[in-house]
Amino acid sequence: MLLRFKTSNFKAFKNEVEFIMSPAKVDEFSYSILEKTYGDKSSKALCTSIIYGPNAAGKTTIINAMSCFKNIILRGNILDDDKRSDDVVSNNMQLIPFAFNENNEPVMFELEFIFNEHKYKYHLEMDLGQFGVSYNDRKILIEELSVDDYLIFKRTNNDIEVEHLTKISELLLDGFDKNLAKKNLEISKSNLDPKTLFLTTDFDSIISKKINSNIKLWLNEYFVVVNKSNIKSLRPVYNLNEDSIYIEKNINDIARESGIIGTDFAYHHTKENKTELVSLIGTKNKERFALPSELVESQGTFRLIGIIPYIFNVFKNGGTLVIDELDASLHPMIIMNILNIFHNDEINKNKAQIIFNTHNPIYLDNQLVRRDEIKFVEKDKDTKASVLYALSDFKTTGPTGVRNTTDYMKNYFINRFGAIENVDLSDIFLNILEEGNKNA
Repeated sequence: MLLRFKTSNFKAFKNEVEFIMSPAKVDEFSYSILEKTYGDKSSKALCTSIIYGPNAAGKTTIINAMSCFKNIILRGNILDDDKRSDDVVSNNMQLIPFAFNENNEPVMFELEFIFNEHKYKYHLEMDLGQFGVSYNDRKILIEELSVDDYLIFKRTNNDIEVEHLTKISELLLDGFDKNLAKKNLEISKSNLDPKTLFLTTDFDSIISKKINSNIKLWLNEYFVVVNKSNIKSLRPVYNLNEDSIYIEKNINDIARESGIIGTDFAYHHTKENKTELVSLIGTKNKERFALPSELVESQGTFRLIGIIPYIFNVFKNGGTLVIDELDASLHPMIIMNILNIFHNDEINKNKAQIIFNTHNPIYLDNQLVRRDEIKFVEKDKDTKASVLYALSDFKTTGPTGVRNTTDYMKNYFINRFGAIENVDLSDIFLNILEEGNKNA
């Protein structure tokens, strides 16, 4: 269960921004609040968050930042991505500091989540140089790990301090010896690579394999980040024989319920060991033809069938699904129903979460979401830096007050919340027309 994510000096964000999934103190409906225990404590979190903002404001940057940090931890270093994942955006965008920063400041990421009855907070600050400047001397400046609110280690450059190990005794290595660990830690300090994470290297062998395994397992299986350019690559994994077809009943049930009639969908395992989505055309009583869905279906249909397996998985596993422009090419009624399912305690028993950005204002509905589930991203035109805030950050009284009875959509369009551009292209097109007449 994701609690919060932070970043600074990354792409659109200069100053620190905090994406908070913990519920705010607002008087709203409580059925979308999740709760998990860790140790003798517990934490609550929202099951959904929707991000609004104009084009190029930084909505996608939040998702890119989550994806980049996830890949850094899984590969164990701060080098450019070695193409270990299918994440096209993270592979190609890599680690990019804020472009308009005049000083060389650290890029920071921080992730806090609960998994397997423990709360983990991992913080990383890196010197990557300035945007657009060739810089090969990358190094980790600060690396911190906290478990169950106790700081376990802090790395500052090549110095590492370890503490509070007695608080996590059940997570330590079998037969953990404090003196031996201290000796091995000194050796680790002298050989520590400035570009390599301590968490995923020597920490594993000196202090705890369980912590390392838990963090990697959550990132791999329970924290799914999908960039828009990756939608076409979304395929479930089936143990199929070569050149075989598997028909997923649940996928077809959802397709029919969404109004897609006359076609069955299946997964074809090709000779190249890939899984492709195919449409079965024809009646069931006669021979049907399997054609690549990408060629015969609308973009909305193709996208819906592509993302449904990931929504299935997050419900079964209880993970966190982050999708860039979830509703692109999809009818808003489908997304509204998905949100209602996440909010339904009887269905969402495994405490699944979904986070996505959008331009569609239809979800700005006080009967659908809480104020703290609505996030806004806005770019400052002077500093060119983006800021992130929630609708629940507005006070409930005064001329700018926002209550849970407020018409969110109406007030968004009259620019009461910010994060919207008043666009008027009339003069530009009028100039184009006049220039065309002059040249005629």
